[in-house]
Amino acid sequence: MSKKTIYLFDGTSLAYRAYYAIKDLTTSKGFPTNAIYGFIRMFLKLYKDFKPNYIAVAFDVGKKTFRSKLLKEYKANRKPTPDSFKLQLPYIKKFLECLGITILEKEGFEADDILGTAAKKFASEGYRVFVVTPDKDMRQLIDGKISVIAINKTGQKEIYDLVSFKEKYGIEPEQIPDFFGLVGDSVDNIPGVPSIGEKTAQKLIAEFGNLENLYKNLSKLTSKRREVLEKFKEQAFLSRELAKIKKNVPIEISLENLKVKEPQGKCLGEFLKELEMRSIVSELKKLFPSIDFGEFDKFKKSKKLSKEEFKRKIQPADLFSTPEVAVIHDFERVIAINEGYVEVDFKEIEEFLPEKGKIYTFDLKSLYHKVGEKLRNFSFIDLSVCEYLLNPLQKDYSSKDILKKRLGVVSLEEVKDYVHYTLDIGKEILNELKKEGLENLYESIEHPLTFVLYKMEKRGVLFDKEYLENFGKELDRKSKEIEKKIFEIAGEKFNLNSPKQLSKILFEKLKLKPLKKTKSGYSTDVETLTALALKGHKIAELLLEYRKLTKLNSTFVKGILKHMDEDGRVRTTFIQTGTATGRLSSAEPNLQNLPVSDEISKKIRYAVTAPAGYNLVWADYSQIELRILAHLSQDEKLLEAYRKGRDIHTETASYLFGISAEEVDERLRRIAKTVNFGIIYGMSPHGLSERLGISVEEAEKYIDRYFEKFPKVKEYIENTLREAYEKGYVKTIFGRKRPLPELKSSNKNIRSFGERAAVNATIQGTAADIMKLAMVKLYKKLEKLGAYMVLQVHDEIVIEALEEKTEEIMKIVKETMENVVEFSVPLTVDVKVGKHWS
Repeated sequence: MSKKTIYLFDGTSLAYRAYYAIKDLTTSKGFPTNAIYGFIRMFLKLYKDFKPNYIAVAFDVGKKTFRSKLLKEYKANRKPTPDSFKLQLPYIKKFLECLGITILEKEGFEADDILGTAAKKFASEGYRVFVVTPDKDMRQLIDGKISVIAINKTGQKEIYDLVSFKEKYGIEPEQIPDFFGLVGDSVDNIPGVPSIGEKTAQKLIAEFGNLENLYKNLSKLTSKRREVLEKFKEQAFLSRELAKIKKNVPIEISLENLKVKEPQGKCLGEFLKELEMRSIVSELKKLFPSIDFGEFDKFKKSKKLSKEEFKRKIQPADLFSTPEVAVIHDFERVIAINEGYVEVDFKEIEEFLPEKGKIYTFDLKSLYHKVGEKLRNFSFIDLSVCEYLLNPLQKDYSSKDILKKRLGVVSLEEVKDYVHYTLDIGKEILNELKKEGLENLYESIEHPLTFVLYKMEKRGVLFDKEYLENFGKELDRKSKEIEKKIFEIAGEKFNLNSPKQLSKILFEKLKLKPLKKTKSGYSTDVETLTALALKGHKIAELLLEYRKLTKLNSTFVKGILKHMDEDGRVRTTFIQTGTATGRLSSAEPNLQNLPVSDEISKKIRYAVTAPAGYNLVWADYSQIELRILAHLSQDEKLLEAYRKGRDIHTETASYLFGISAEEVDERLRRIAKTVNFGIIYGMSPHGLSERLGISVEEAEKYIDRYFEKFPKVKEYIENTLREAYEKGYVKTIFGRKRPLPELKSSNKNIRSFGERAAVNATIQGTAADIMKLAMVKLYKKLEKLGAYMVLQVHDEIVIEALEEKTEEIMKIVKETMENVVEFSVPLTVDVKVGKHWS
């Protein structure tokens, strides 16, 4: 490239383009890197293509510019700059500084104006200037010396010079502000003239040249067009002024300043190490082969080894050496060591594993299913579960996702090139686990639980197929009966599953008062129907019942039958990394949501049955979350109630309503129960009022009276929130962390959610940890007795127990679960037995 060529980049626009092009890319610590990574990749590609001698990147500084003074609404319709983008912008600038690239900024001016000023200056001095930007309005700078390189959404470039621009648009580049004066720009909130579209504006400017000449010749236009142009004349000229790029920004820009400098290898190496972008180094090495990037110079592609060579390399060198390998099985059947990798079949995998030493893998439970429990003899570390403990808010914990993120690459193809770095990543993750105090949680609970869940999945849950099929028919019949009653009230037939049709019936025909509006009309969600039902509207009550029955049938009856194997068992997949609080979830089918809300819902559970020669034993922690609250808050009244075995809901009702415990009926106890659990879930007075169908004022009184009764609970909640805001996370008793990025949001609703999550996560997370630990301890004891844990739902475990050993097993289950942890209050477990779970 000629030394007389200068490249000017619109940094702000390119960074935004990168931010929206790549989603959900973060470091292992959760720091967002999508804009940084996308910008770097885009910039380096252009840098490689252009081979520039002179270069600068311009950025916006602040929101207030001279355009804001011209029009208060300028850019006012734009969404607030995302917090995660703001966090990344300084890093983009840091990268450019390390690379030796000049950054141009000026308070009160946009990057466009700085670029316009620089382009005009150097073009007038005889230099060829290329402005690199995705923004169309920048094309007004084009002249004999200035070209614009337009970057589209996929990162492709298109070069516009004077000839190509005029061929495509039919107007001169300097006429672009006049064009925007008419058509406006919705992105920047430039109003333009209403009803004038792009084709019309282009045609008018091509014909009349500029706004002044257009307005002198309004008589040549149709009356309708003339009228609108006259009415919005002032707005048209203002819009043109807003669209003009300034070429006289008071900023010092020298050619020497723009000269490309030698990159600072150490600076780039440390920068990319911090952001875990190892793959970027290989690109930089190609561009700058003589630069030393420190430890990143070791970053090399994986080498494929022969099976014999691999086996030799995993042999211990001496008595004290312990080989380390990595097994990547969910997208490639490979085993890797530091020197390279080998591709193996699952049948022969044991031959390539060291008898002693660490074996890093991902999704160990899935590997057990592929190879079998003989792998239990080897020392595996499940990096998926470890990463989950470190970053419980991620969506994906597969090897592909973790390697992509920790290697700093985007494509799966690149991941394959660097699989041997899994060992380094494994060590990195384990070090972080220790640093965060999560090592014990992994080793004592999560790691042994993986095998327990594998065994549960392998065994499966036995369902009574005939019973389920008959129950499905019963639900069908009841649904049709309710459907008929709904049509009678509505006075016509309609599609009950169409929100639009239902909304028309409820709010137009029956004139019921709507609760809230959505984009497509008035809402007919559960909240709305519940509110209408509480007001005595029979149709709303029937609709809720209809939805419940059809959901039971489709989600549970049909869903379970669909996944039933020939032996009548359903083998759900338990998900160990699915919730931020640590609770287990399950899929295909989801057996974690088996309903218990009423008698008809409980019939689904009744379908779970015991095989011949066995009984079902099910054990349920009684009010475990409230007991945890008592332990954490150390509230004297709560502690006393549980230590003396009193019913906490009756006790709360007695206080809320100022009556004796003997006078508390089922309705009052239900209200107290809702208040008790509402406190744990951070329920607001508004939420409680909706749940109980009472006024917000009355709900507020209940909450106030609760805190009067249990003052230490209020103190505990306040302390938890204060700590959550200070640290950005909360912890369970066992050390499990729940990050709370919601508390940093400027949105009040999101912050409120974060506050509820903070209180809930400490309690629900501790309950989840207790349940998991109980499962681990129980498995060892049950295995010896020929009993099988088959299902875990919320605070309950379901076990298949040999008939002759049922009583012994019930005793062991109760004793183990109640003594799994020492608390200030006793944990109590209700244990029941039967041929069906009910």
